[in-house]
Amino acid sequence: MADANRILQWQNEGLPKDTHSTENAIFVKKGRRWPLLIDPQGQASKWIQEMEGSKLKVVEASDPNYMRTMERAIRVGEPVLLQEVTESLDPSLKPILLRETFTRGGQQVIKLGDTEIEYNEHFRLYMTTSMANPHYLPAVCIQVTIINFTVTFEGLQEQLLSNVVKQERPQLERQRSQLLASIANDLQLLRDLEDKSLELLQKSEGHILDDQDLVETLKKSKVMSVEIKGRVQQSEETEKSLNQARKKYLPVATRGSVLYFVLSDLAIVDVMYQFSLPWFKNMFETCISTADDRPSSAERSSHLSGTLRPSSRGSPDLQKTREKDTSSHHGIQDLNKHMKQMIDRLTYSVYRAVSVALFAHHQLMFSFMLCTSIMRASSKYGDPISRIGKIERIGWTVFLQGDILANMMDEEALAEHDGLTAMQRLDSQTKGTVFPRPRWITDAMWLQCQCAEATLPTFSRLCRSIINNKVQWELFVRSDTPYHFMKSKFDPAHLGMQGDNSAMYKEVFPWEKLTTFQRLIVIKVLRPEMLTACIRTFVENQMGTKFVSSGSFDLRELFEESSAKSPLIFILSPGSDPAGQLLRFAKELRGSTLHLDMISLGRGQGPKAEELIAKAQILKGRWVFLQNCHLAASWMPKLQTIVDNFNKPNSDVDPQFRLWLSSKPDPCFPVSILQTGFKMTVESPQGLKANLGRSFGSGGTGAISEKLYDDASKGPAWRNLLFGLCFFNAVIHERKKYGALGWNIAYEFNDSDLEVSLLQLQLLLDEEDAPIPWAALRYLTGEVIYGGRVTDDWDRRCLHSLLHRFYCSEALEPGYNYSHDGLYHPLPGAFTFSEVKAYVAGLPQVDSPEVFGMNQNSEKVYLEKQARDLVNTIISVQPRLSSGLIGTGKSSDEIVLEMASDMMRFLPVNMEEIEDDDDDKQPIKKDQKKTLADVFKVASVGKDTKGRASMPTTPAQDLEAEALKPLFQSALVTVLRQETDRFNNLLSIIHKSLKSLCRAIKGEVVMSEQLEEAYNALLTQKVPAQWKQAAYESCKPLGSWVQDLIQRVDFFGKWSEQVVVVANHALKPAQPPSRTPGAPVTPVSPDELLVETAKEHPRSFWLSGFFFPQGFLTAVLQNHARKVGMSVDSLTFEFEVRPNNTTDTEEALNDVKQKIKVKELGFKGPLPPKEGVLVFGLYLDGARWDMNSLSLRDSLPGQRFCRLPEIHFLPTENANAPASQSVSSVGMFQREKEPEQPEKEMYECPLYRTSARAGTLSSTGHSTNFVTAVSLPTDHRPDFWVTRGVALLCQLDD
Repeated sequence: MADANRILQWQNEGLPKDTHSTENAIFVKKGRRWPLLIDPQGQASKWIQEMEGSKLKVVEASDPNYMRTMERAIRVGEPVLLQEVTESLDPSLKPILLRETFTRGGQQVIKLGDTEIEYNEHFRLYMTTSMANPHYLPAVCIQVTIINFTVTFEGLQEQLLSNVVKQERPQLERQRSQLLASIANDLQLLRDLEDKSLELLQKSEGHILDDQDLVETLKKSKVMSVEIKGRVQQSEETEKSLNQARKKYLPVATRGSVLYFVLSDLAIVDVMYQFSLPWFKNMFETCISTADDRPSSAERSSHLSGTLRPSSRGSPDLQKTREKDTSSHHGIQDLNKHMKQMIDRLTYSVYRAVSVALFAHHQLMFSFMLCTSIMRASSKYGDPISRIGKIERIGWTVFLQGDILANMMDEEALAEHDGLTAMQRLDSQTKGTVFPRPRWITDAMWLQCQCAEATLPTFSRLCRSIINNKVQWELFVRSDTPYHFMKSKFDPAHLGMQGDNSAMYKEVFPWEKLTTFQRLIVIKVLRPEMLTACIRTFVENQMGTKFVSSGSFDLRELFEESSAKSPLIFILSPGSDPAGQLLRFAKELRGSTLHLDMISLGRGQGPKAEELIAKAQILKGRWVFLQNCHLAASWMPKLQTIVDNFNKPNSDVDPQFRLWLSSKPDPCFPVSILQTGFKMTVESPQGLKANLGRSFGSGGTGAISEKLYDDASKGPAWRNLLFGLCFFNAVIHERKKYGALGWNIAYEFNDSDLEVSLLQLQLLLDEEDAPIPWAALRYLTGEVIYGGRVTDDWDRRCLHSLLHRFYCSEALEPGYNYSHDGLYHPLPGAFTFSEVKAYVAGLPQVDSPEVFGMNQNSEKVYLEKQARDLVNTIISVQPRLSSGLIGTGKSSDEIVLEMASDMMRFLPVNMEEIEDDDDDKQPIKKDQKKTLADVFKVASVGKDTKGRASMPTTPAQDLEAEALKPLFQSALVTVLRQETDRFNNLLSIIHKSLKSLCRAIKGEVVMSEQLEEAYNALLTQKVPAQWKQAAYESCKPLGSWVQDLIQRVDFFGKWSEQVVVVANHALKPAQPPSRTPGAPVTPVSPDELLVETAKEHPRSFWLSGFFFPQGFLTAVLQNHARKVGMSVDSLTFEFEVRPNNTTDTEEALNDVKQKIKVKELGFKGPLPPKEGVLVFGLYLDGARWDMNSLSLRDSLPGQRFCRLPEIHFLPTENANAPASQSVSSVGMFQREKEPEQPEKEMYECPLYRTSARAGTLSSTGHSTNFVTAVSLPTDHRPDFWVTRGVALLCQLDD
């Protein structure tokens, strides 16, 4: 569709030299509709502007006056490039897109709005969008030709290969270009000869052989044709040999393509991680053009992120190197060595340039993505140069999404990989013998082990080894370095195992045969807390230690490498401010800060900032620092225009001018500025050592100076309390890493909190010989300064407990420690400032959990969360999970359809359709109520929707209403009705969405955005957003969530059934239920009947199953208040844990993997107490229940959660509580106000609905996730559990 000459011309005009771009260019030229180009890298825009030249009119879709430019271009016949087109096109473009022209007065005319203008046939329209993945409706697609100009891996590979060959063997690239031109000319000449012959044949008259001119022309054409075909054939053979020579440099181009696509994925991780293709190509050319014995400019500016200038490109040595044919002077080994140097230089330069622009928690992720992407490309394309290793596609998928694949496995695959030998399986089937797996392996871990064994051949004996060779895996669990531990072969003989242990030899898992990456799969499944450290080790082994060093920047070097046309961008993290650092650098560079203009953006500050930038162009040597750009979203397009004007060819910018910007990650920040600017992240230091080091920083950079520390006027306690305050500041900062165990809400404490607290400490210690005002110190620091940022009451309690460890009289005594392990302690008053800094420098890099009040279980939770976040971040940039990965051969559509069918089969449509399997269920007669809805219809007869009388009722209806009046007055029955309505609504939404999804997959209806989200959620084992909006709070994955929903529906279905039975008995008092033989049969009233049967409620309540557990507890208090004639506000709960000595053993409580038998616990067993309610199904987070002492105890190693036995909620009068206080707040604080202390101290343990703990702030002043506070006995001080973060949970995440 396009000849080689034409394609060569396009490439000379800026079209990328790859097949994908060539095909796109043909579509642009040959398409019948105007092209809309998806162009995130800007390659299409560059080509169009070069191709069309100066006549091209470039306009932005956001420009309100762009239609005027369009009208002029239509009249004159000029091309127009419309940039930044959104997902919805301007309706005024419709006549142009559809070419709705008509003839008037012999001329073509088009109507735009109310104006008719002449239409010039030479007019051309190009449209581009920088969005990488736009979603255009069909109405847009039929109006334009959508062409995806996004660079592909192979396309970029071809482009970079041309750059490498042009650099290394320029004569080869010139020869190839000349050869392509020669082939194109010969083919064109051959086509001209054929056309001329056909023309003569067409014009010939009479007999053809009589026309001598025609005969001679045909003879010459034949001779010329043979000659040209020979030349073309020879040229094609030469082209093959040239391409073969070019392919020697393919590994360099492949590595470059791999690196760029890793960088492009970073934009999905954080919107501020933007790196343009021109910037990358510039760095690529710089790295490959640098002489081996000369450091590249990219390496000298390795700490930067932005446009790098190839300063070494014009060196004479390099010019000579360009003219040499490398292959003629070096053998294959020398060529490979040379390419390896180029590849290593390119890889490290990109890593150093980019890592400084990433936040600390993303730097290891970037290193791992870099390493694994190179290894995956090596598996696909081969890598004879670096030989870094390979990662197969299936192994990579199992590593990232093994949990999802495990949940998709069918029963046959699970049964096949159950870990049993043939004899064990026979014993299990015939004798019922149980072969348990180790207790430390959870259900999720075991499923993933089965999935790995079924998917990867090298894991074929994994499950069998885990069940039969417990010693091998116990050693693996105890190892501190499992990555290195698996290098060595496990040999039972070395452990002294002989005789009966001979079976160990057969079931040894050969982990020494695993590849380095396959070791990570084992660690991710069985030792997730060690995954982050092992990934760091993996990257070090594969690529070197320099690829795991944290990025840091130097403002002086950054300034020297920058230019006036490229902004310098500080990417902010919570609590960070680079203003002080920039002021110090400005003063250090020029002796003052007068040349630096600073302004914090916000409402109305945009024009002022624009004025400062304009002023800086007039006054030479000015710097402008625009802070907090994320607060001026509406002004960002104007800033983008200003920066774009800097880079125009005719712009005159002062070389000494610098534009500094700071912003938090925000989508409103212009992408073009991020791609062209120098980026650097600014964040708080990580770890106690780094936090204390910053507080006692040198050169006056820290909050504590030597002069302040040596101030003797503050008394002998000054230095001790000063150091304690800095330590407290570091502790509350670092406590955030423990997630919900640390703080319910992650607060943004910053440097100003420490500075103000220091001022308060100075003021309160100024009085000589006065006692230290401990209460005032704690209140001002913990309640006002730091506590002013804390919005959660339980976080505030924790803050006070932590502060009390540093602000107390015991802290001034010798031998006092901040942690139980004695590692952290106050410093002697005689310590000088330099000795304090030396002590801080000597602290360990890894913080002990004891100093935070935590234990090793909390540290494990933190490490697991860190690893989970790292893997989830990598998953977020991966394509959708493909089919056929677990051997079933099912497509994604088939998997989703099967899951939807299963869920619709197991979940009832509503609560009234629940089938009960109880044998003693009584049959319901025709005239009896069948459902809870039928029972409540009795109360609504004759009333409108607001409960007002609307029509007369019959005497029979009045009798029914009177008989059921005691039932309707029960607050618990009202709660049951509300819960049933909520579950019915949720079930209806689930069934409706699943039916629509199935129809959409089959093509019967359109796949909407909501259905597509549900489709992706089912594939990734997540709860669809539409379900979440109508559901209760939960952190469970989809499979566990559905099972939990079924249990909830069964519980409330059984409860509803009992209420219906009691209601039917109340309506038929003449036929009471069976009584004790010999008892007199007398008529009973409905009230007596309800008291007698007492079966309308469960024996024990599953608090976790409620949509709104707070409402249930309030209903319990309301029932008790009505019974005793008291106000609800005067009641609160007392709590008594009532373990069952038979079932609630130590082992059973700690085994949280065991599912709770809801129906058995709720409706079977001994009678409930007369007052209050029994509650079951609660879990302790961070502690355990000790059956011997009947109190809280510290968790066992490796066990974070523990099930709490049944607990009695007993309503009691709280005389001290104010009438306006809520149930939750009374339960929270009433124990603290009681003057008498019980024998054991009581810990007020908050109860949350989920492990997230955080929620939205409700009208009661508490989080919506918070239910109430439960008093639990303890042998420790309550502060011990407060700093542990111990809480009760209604449900776990699994």
